[in-house]
Amino acid sequence: MSMSMSMGDSSSSGNVTDLPLSDPLCNSDACDAFKAAHQASQAAVSYDHQYDYGHYTTWYYLATIGVAVLVYAYRLNRNRRPPRNTPVSEKSTLSHKALALLRMVNYRHFKGRVADYFGFPSLGTLAFIAVTSLFLLLLTFLVHPYYRGHRGYGSPPLAVRTGLMSQALTPIIVALAGKVNFITILTGISHEKLNIFHRWVSYMCLFLAIVHTVPFIVQPLRDGGPEGLRKQFYKPGGMEYTGTPPLGILVGIVVLSIPWIRHRFYNLFYRLHIPMYVVYLGLLFWHSKQEKDSWVYLWATLAIWLASCAVRLFHKWQTFSIFREWFQGFPSRLQELPGGMTKMTVLAPPDFQWKPGQHVWLRVPHLSILQNHPFTIANIPKHSTKGIKQDSDTNEMIFYVRAHHGLTLDMLKSVADHDVAEGHGRSISVHIDGPYGGLVEDIPALYKSLIFVAGGSGISACLPWIQYAAKRITEGTATTESIHLVWMVRYASQIQWITEELEPLINAHPDLIQVDFFVTNSRSPSIVSADSEKNSDNGEASSKPGDKSTTTVSPKLGQVHNQRPYLPDLLPALLTARRSFIIGCGPESLRTDLANAASAAQKKVLAGDADIITLHTESFGW
Repeated sequence: MSMSMSMGDSSSSGNVTDLPLSDPLCNSDACDAFKAAHQASQAAVSYDHQYDYGHYTTWYYLATIGVAVLVYAYRLNRNRRPPRNTPVSEKSTLSHKALALLRMVNYRHFKGRVADYFGFPSLGTLAFIAVTSLFLLLLTFLVHPYYRGHRGYGSPPLAVRTGLMSQALTPIIVALAGKVNFITILTGISHEKLNIFHRWVSYMCLFLAIVHTVPFIVQPLRDGGPEGLRKQFYKPGGMEYTGTPPLGILVGIVVLSIPWIRHRFYNLFYRLHIPMYVVYLGLLFWHSKQEKDSWVYLWATLAIWLASCAVRLFHKWQTFSIFREWFQGFPSRLQELPGGMTKMTVLAPPDFQWKPGQHVWLRVPHLSILQNHPFTIANIPKHSTKGIKQDSDTNEMIFYVRAHHGLTLDMLKSVADHDVAEGHGRSISVHIDGPYGGLVEDIPALYKSLIFVAGGSGISACLPWIQYAAKRITEGTATTESIHLVWMVRYASQIQWITEELEPLINAHPDLIQVDFFVTNSRSPSIVSADSEKNSDNGEASSKPGDKSTTTVSPKLGQVHNQRPYLPDLLPALLTARRSFIIGCGPESLRTDLANAASAAQKKVLAGDADIITLHTESFGW
């Protein structure tokens, strides 16, 4: 709404200079009493000073980024230092215990319907969001008065400062949303982790926009009732009128971004989100009318967005990369796996490299030219580890895609349609945008024990880390002494998904890698009950449905448990080393339970039984 300083309505009557302020005709600076009251109001709460609140908001998030940069520098420096072997008897230092207390709070997650609907992050993230919200609330409501004695004395101070604060949040909202953004470059925090802040800062922006709007409704109503409001709204050149469309669009953007609405109507959200924001940004230029430095925030937003788009288009998106031929996809092959899973093997050029835990966005023109979805790369680039196939001309990228709906379901159906004709699979071309994500820490060099907890296709985030850690151990550049994988699947037949990748690693490091499979739907009919003796020899589970006993998968692949694990009880038994790193990927419920279990496990550090217990979780999508 309006951010300008009105000088009052012009009078059509004769000489009003000496009229008292109570006279209805004394409504502009032509009346001495009105002018004096106008000047007194501006002296008490300056219109120009309200623009400083946009600066305060900007300084706050720049300072926050600065702290994150320092933390990032520390983490990079820690990677460069040679690992030191800590004696087992040595107690945790004060810094370890302080970090454990912080993580006990930070890892904790709320559970329940409300938390799921609104996508509540960890308690630590919520605490930071609460502090930021408190800062903005203090800027908003601490200074009085909120209104002026008359609308003609200028725009309500409460409205002006919240309008500038809302506009000052626009650049950071766009920066937090980009897959390529300067915050990730400066802090090492991947875009999918920043997305939660993108959403909550947008909530704050909407709140400030609403507070910005309300005084422009209340003030005219106080002065002249509904007719006064109508007159002010349709006043020529009035910014109340131009502020209404961007507010409406911002409400639409934020409502569609609420997690349970976004998940339910994802295709609608996906198609409208960016176009709506582009329109919103354009309308803000129209609404602000270059009042003082209001356009600075908008030009900064436009620069951040265009830079992000350019880097992503010409560097990350391999279809238009300046280092490759344009419009050329990567050859790939789709293969159907048990349990509604599709395995995609992409043949990438040898110079296309990625790190463990990174993901890419895949677009398959043969199935849908518009849809693209994020998938974690389930292996690492070619290396010399025993048992891993190598190809001098290409780098194989492996993806495990669980069929839900849309593109993922189309992939599975296309394999079934072409299975006979193309020999148990289908060859297609895919277009890749990435890689993105990954971790900053040198995990194998910093931690003695690595624990992986996966549910279903979440195994994709764990496999490359197991491969990478085994490679580093073979090279003698790691301190890791044990790797434990806990994988939950619905049916025992789904264990076949990763046998080809996991078995060579276990055979090469039998004393290093330990695997526990948990079959959560043991009552359903599957190959384990029909061919238990034969499957035992083929590396598949030999348990009967409903049997809660533990059986061995041959050849030494791991233990199969026909039950759902209770992570608060399971995790503490796995934390036997002084320094442990936990990686989890799976459904939201699994990640929440794992985070709460890791939070409770910090008590081991406080008791001096461990030095550090670190958790990292990955999502299926974002």
